[in-house]
Amino acid sequence: MELLLLILTFAGIQVYVSADKPAPTPVAPPCPQSLCAGKSDGNYNIPSFPHDFVQCANGIAYCQSCWPQSLMFNQACNQCLYEGDTACYTTKVWVPQPTPYCPDECPGRGQKFSGNIADVISNKGKGNPYQYVACWMGVTMGCISCPSGLKFNEESNACLYDGLYFTEPSKKK
Repeated sequence: MELLLLILTFAGIQVYVSADKPAPTPVAPPCPQSLCAGKSDGNYNIPSFPHDFVQCANGIAYCQSCWPQSLMFNQACNQCLYEGDTACYTTKVWVPQPTPYCPDECPGRGQKFSGNIADVISNKGKGNPYQYVACWMGVTMGCISCPSGLKFNEESNACLYDGLYFTEPSKKK
């Protein structure tokens, strides 16, 4: 069996990648919150890091890298493009998606807990029945929204109709 080996260079460090394994995701650059100071929601170039960009959402900076690293962020196009390429590949304006609050509930279940738990904290302490908190080894990985109209049932570990039924209840006529 022939094995393909690819050598990539990240910041002067050579990384060997086998065709049998996915390429490593690049590490995002340092991300000071000041990158978003006074900026509206959107994606912006990061000075001194042409292969990276910062996503500003509600004043919070989230730094990301273009992939592959041979691409450079083009703020006018809001895309990672090959160097010198100025043709935008989409005409859609970027609109940030609202991110629901996700409570950090997993540590309370212990370091070995992995699973999904009901969101009983957000929405001013009333919880959000339309999402659940994903945990891995006691760490909150994020919140997952249930499909439209379904509510999470922790006991069943599923999003259900009315939070109770696996199938849609019959409508009374």
